[in-house]
Amino acid sequence: MKTTIVLPTYNEKENIEPFLKGLCAEIKTIEGFDINILVVDDYSPDGTADVVKTLMEKDSCINLLMNNTRGLGRAYIAGFKHAMANFNSDVLIEMDSDFSHDIKKVRELLEAIKEGYDFVIGSRYIKGGSIPKDWALIRKLNSRYGNVFARLIAGLYNIKDCTSGFRAIRTDVLKKVDLDNLNANGYSFQMNILFECVRLGAKVFEVPIDFKDREKGCSKLGLNDVLEFMVNSFKLRAKIIKSCFKN
Repeated sequence: MKTTIVLPTYNEKENIEPFLKGLCAEIKTIEGFDINILVVDDYSPDGTADVVKTLMEKDSCINLLMNNTRGLGRAYIAGFKHAMANFNSDVLIEMDSDFSHDIKKVRELLEAIKEGYDFVIGSRYIKGGSIPKDWALIRKLNSRYGNVFARLIAGLYNIKDCTSGFRAIRTDVLKKVDLDNLNANGYSFQMNILFECVRLGAKVFEVPIDFKDREKGCSKLGLNDVLEFMVNSFKLRAKIIKSCFKN
């Protein structure tokens, strides 16, 4: 299956070279999948794209898309559209480029795809998964109870990690989603895209992962992202209620 790993970046110059080198080495050992990488850079002022361009000259599996609409959700949408239109991808993988996600776990996500699942989540909140023990209490609460919020308000009851950014998704499901009208610029994109795929009947599976804190660079999560996430949760609840009345 043709697979594209979509990596949104903004000021990841310190991480991107070692991460791409490690990821390229790993994907070449995975059998049954023709895997390439698409870096979607939001015109990082630190020169992230220049590093990627240099690596592209050495490894043909690396591709670069410059994205002029800021925000994680918009970067993923641009990357998804580009991969489906230009690479004819059967599977798309979401992943962070700051080593928060274990490169070796890509294999497990794809194994679940091979078994017939449509939407595979690298989950921090099932048995075998974890978040950093040294996280501040406020960050632990934001992560864990953000997921509880999504499950209860957005109706994603059977999924333990609704906000994970490490996923593998079949494009035959994604092609049925109206990506332009997800109304999610930031991190709430993760919940919104999951919600739409579940409504379409996607078979979801969760693989345990140990989420690690970045060692270099800064987190992009801000207060606006949290607020957008909460507002979108209620919008998705309203969508559920509206569909009930239609039926």
